[in-house]
Amino acid sequence: MKHLLITILLLAPFFTYANESQQIDKLAKPILDLFSKNEIEHVANKALEHSSVSDYISKADLIQTDSQFHGYLNVLGKFYSLQLIHQQEIEGTYSTRWYVLKYQRQPALISLEFYKADDEWEVHSINLKLELDDYLEERSKIEIGKLGIKKEN
Repeated sequence: MKHLLITILLLAPFFTYANESQQIDKLAKPILDLFSKNEIEHVANKALEHSSVSDYISKADLIQTDSQFHGYLNVLGKFYSLQLIHQQEIEGTYSTRWYVLKYQRQPALISLEFYKADDEWEVHSINLKLELDDYLEERSKIEIGKLGIKKEN
């Protein structure tokens, strides 16, 4: 009985994390599917339509954001695929996922932020970046800077 209780206590955090990850996956999938279906006219609106954040954003701002997303993505050519490249979280409260969207002309980076204030996860924000070379350059500076650090024996 003692071993069963210990096993249950050890597995409980894993199941909680898996369940939360599945909830976030369920929120992310319809948003990410918009890109593969090339339905990019209302990405921000659809991403935030079930979020309490949308109560604090004016309709005009959402329309403007949708227009910007469409304008930026529409000129990138054919969409090929997307890839989750990083995720980071404050367990049980806040999670961010970064995806590379692979287009014919160039890649784009999208981040989806999820927030759980009480019982339910919701989409907190969606961000689009087209300057992936800037990210790589910044990371390179950090890595080059590390080369000058000597480890003490």
